[in-house]
Amino acid sequence: MIVDNIKNAEKYYCLHKDFKTVFDFIKNNDLDKLECGKHQIKGDEVFFNLQEYETKPLQKLEAHKKYIDIQVVVSGEEYMGYTNLDNTKITEEYAKDKDVMFLSGSVDKIKADKNVFLIFYPQDAHMPALCMDYSRHVKKAIFKILI
Repeated sequence: MIVDNIKNAEKYYCLHKDFKTVFDFIKNNDLDKLECGKHQIKGDEVFFNLQEYETKPLQKLEAHKKYIDIQVVVSGEEYMGYTNLDNTKITEEYAKDKDVMFLSGSVDKIKADKNVFLIFYPQDAHMPALCMDYSRHVKKAIFKILI
């Protein structure tokens, strides 16, 4: 997992051929003005889901095999839970059509707000949308990059 300020995004272009595509899109578009739903950037290779929700004290721990996630909070703030996949147990088997499996395990938390992006690789189990001291409204873009 990688956590950094969006102003440092260029440092990560070398990690995947499509990271520059994602960060250029973020830089050149006002995500807050886009409607929620799925948005294609480069077909099934690079796309994002824009979501709005209320944070909760507990969510499902998840991991992916086919896509890398780059998660960017557009408005609001939340905690993101994370742990290495090796520290988890599968509770719901991998669903290939949705590229997700659900897990159980303890997580560390990091605050995610408008200036932060988080990159989750397949070995990074994550628990998004956790509330901090109380539930908050969040708008977030979840970019999917084909491995």
